[in-house]
Amino acid sequence: MSALVVFAVAGIGTYLLRASMVLVGDRLASTDWLEARLALVGPAVLACLVTAGLVVSDGSVRLPGLAEVTAVVAAIVIVRRTGNLGHALFVGLPLYWAAAAIGLA
Repeated sequence: MSALVVFAVAGIGTYLLRASMVLVGDRLASTDWLEARLALVGPAVLACLVTAGLVVSDGSVRLPGLAEVTAVVAAIVIVRRTGNLGHALFVGLPLYWAAAAIGLA
């Protein structure tokens, strides 16, 4: 199978998945049980990312550095004040990058 066919099939599959969410998503999003469960997706994903960052390849747990702690504390403060989980990324990541750039990592 050529690379062009693989790209075409992947593009069509991606388009169909996105189109299905547009067509069916409005009907699903209006249900209360789905909205209650979707509210927990963001915190669960962030918890998985943090946990994966703390576990090293041999299975041992490492303590986070000062850059990570600073970014997490700032992200928690922002989320508590705004109530928007997306703001944690806009504050936490640049703060982590800045702290790592000055040698706090």
